[in-house]
Amino acid sequence: MEAANGSGLVAALFAGLLAACAGPSASAIVEIPVVPSSPVIPVAPLEPPRPALACTGPAKQGGAILCLALPGSTITLDGKPVAIADAGGAAVIGLTSTQASPAKIVMLPVATAATTQSEVSASTEVEVLPRKDTVSKFEMECRRIAPQSPEQKRHAEVSWARKDKAMKAFNTPLAPVGFVKPADGPYSSAYGVTRTYVPKTKDCEGSTSVHNGQDIAIATGTEIRAPMAGTVLLADPDLFYEGGAVFVDLGRGLVSITMHMSRIDVKDGETVAQGQVLGLSGATGRVTGPHLHWAIKYRNVLSDDRGTDIWLDPLLMLGLEPPG
Repeated sequence: MEAANGSGLVAALFAGLLAACAGPSASAIVEIPVVPSSPVIPVAPLEPPRPALACTGPAKQGGAILCLALPGSTITLDGKPVAIADAGGAAVIGLTSTQASPAKIVMLPVATAATTQSEVSASTEVEVLPRKDTVSKFEMECRRIAPQSPEQKRHAEVSWARKDKAMKAFNTPLAPVGFVKPADGPYSSAYGVTRTYVPKTKDCEGSTSVHNGQDIAIATGTEIRAPMAGTVLLADPDLFYEGGAVFVDLGRGLVSITMHMSRIDVKDGETVAQGQVLGLSGATGRVTGPHLHWAIKYRNVLSDDRGTDIWLDPLLMLGLEPPG
């Protein structure tokens, strides 16, 4: 009887252990909600910071280099200050037809109380491709080669004075750098050609000069449009050499000049939009026939000496774009 009671006690203890290991009954289990994990949002890789100085290249003699730099910084070419970066950081560097390669460009930021130009700067070099220009001859009347009579000489003097005064004014750029062709028509005589003017008679001597623009072969009366937004520096219907001409300041030292026009539709000081009609083509000034002479002059904005201004190749300017 005692043995039986002992066996029952052991059985009861064993059953309790099994129950404890089995855990609570199904009715006592508490459900724990499963919280979904947050979605993984891909993070775009950070773009590398733009260098303090970035310039287009390679360039070509007679063309230009467009740089992006710190706004207000001074830009030098081969050690000579030539440009100031505008509010957006853009600066244009004009190149002569004999520019050496590589062009050495340095950015000198505006000095502050804590820094000096020598302490904070950036530099780069741009390859400059050579150009090969041709030679041509034109037979012209003496009065178109050079002023002959006192009246013509006076006309040339007054024309020069008007142009000289206009080119001393500088205006803020109205648009990013980007050119369009000013008239619809085929290109004829190119920039950089050495031209010899041969007189038709023996009443005068001939002359030789370098063609400083790009001719477009169009008939009289063709619309001439602004190649880029800017401010009209000079709109004159009767300059001695240029004839009817419009000078538009594009900012950053650039001036577009359209010549030999038969009609002028804008006035001095007027702002014009890219593509706006400036007037009509013609055969005024020193020409052998109707056409448009389109020239671009580059002025060193850091110099008062307009004798340092240079002519640029308009076709190269058409392809000028910001550095990628």
